[in-house]
Amino acid sequence: MNSNQAVEIIREDNINHSFCGLASVGWLYQKIKDSFFLILGTHTCAHFIQNALGMMIFARPRFGVALMEESDLSKESPQLKPLIEEIKSDHHPSVIFLMSSCTPEVMKVDFEALCRTLSTPELPVLPVPASGLDFSFSQSEDSVLQALLPFSAVADDSEKKVVFLGSVNDTIADDFMAEAEKIGIPVAGFLPSNHFNDLPAIGKNTVVAPLQPYLSKVALKISRQRGANILKTLFPIGPDGTRRFWEDLAKEFDIQIDLSEREQMAWERIKTHTDRLSGKRVMLTADTLMELPLARFLKHAGADVVECSSSYINKKFHAPELEQLQGVKIVEKPNFSRQVQDLADNQPDLVITSLMSANPLAGRGHVVKWSMEFVLMPILGWSGVGSLAEMLTRPLNRKQHLHPLTDPVWKKGIMPSMDQNI
Repeated sequence: MNSNQAVEIIREDNINHSFCGLASVGWLYQKIKDSFFLILGTHTCAHFIQNALGMMIFARPRFGVALMEESDLSKESPQLKPLIEEIKSDHHPSVIFLMSSCTPEVMKVDFEALCRTLSTPELPVLPVPASGLDFSFSQSEDSVLQALLPFSAVADDSEKKVVFLGSVNDTIADDFMAEAEKIGIPVAGFLPSNHFNDLPAIGKNTVVAPLQPYLSKVALKISRQRGANILKTLFPIGPDGTRRFWEDLAKEFDIQIDLSEREQMAWERIKTHTDRLSGKRVMLTADTLMELPLARFLKHAGADVVECSSSYINKKFHAPELEQLQGVKIVEKPNFSRQVQDLADNQPDLVITSLMSANPLAGRGHVVKWSMEFVLMPILGWSGVGSLAEMLTRPLNRKQHLHPLTDPVWKKGIMPSMDQNI
């Protein structure tokens, strides 16, 4: 394959069809264990957070919503100091992230100025833009990491080390630490780390290795502000991506390794799943920004990716993934009405789509997979290969075992509105 041959990206004009970016609180508050996430929003935001994150009445989660009422619309700035004091007293956080939502964004609330009035040297309050108007489901993690960057020390040039960029659970983090040690790669840490006061130092001699494809903005900011080298490789998703990730990272430290045998062993472990995926026609609609590496894995697993759509594609940041998708229809900001018609015309075997569209598409007879699960489940690295493969074949297996009580509506020539199929 000629890596210089540009992959065509079709750009359409639709808005994001995505889970709200505030949902990133669900995994970030668990990762940064001494944090508190305060959302400035409406009753709709509170309802979303309570239902999406499964908050129990007796639980003491380290997140909450500062409700904005109609009377707040006339105020210059929300009065949050009493609430901040209550959070300090109840939770004793080391850092508070103040997350915006759609309403204060429309009201043009100056979050940076607001956070300056609320911050103290002992307890910083950091502004995090997360409005669903501008950010897809996963991109608000990028905003959190940008807020953390000023509190990461500047590394000296004495030793070259890697910083893994992206939130992962402790098990996956331990796997990456063990793999790096086995190869001989010195590790400075993870951004984010488990504790606010334990952020890794980043400088000109740091190699920053992004783990997820939705962190392009913070990666660029690190490169510009700290002069760090951003690793350009496949994301460690699937046997193919994981092999390339570690081989390219090792090269940054002048270590030559060949993981072809290990990759082959990983493919053998999931052969039952790849046999199931082989020849299946798969369509990915835009939602989480995980679409490009998922499409690449599916293609290498033998599936026919008929369309891979994403709400945002960064040509430089995503270049290695795009190079692997020659021949695949790539769409940025897809027109959802067009996609619905294409689905009806082409009937792919599997549709990876958002929560918003999953049930309506299932009502039309499509086999669907919730895209958000690929953000929430441990699918990275060698240890995540099995989970990734099983997640993709589970809906196909379920469809095979379900008895078709009735024909799907599309077979009867009926094309009801999406609302009628929810």
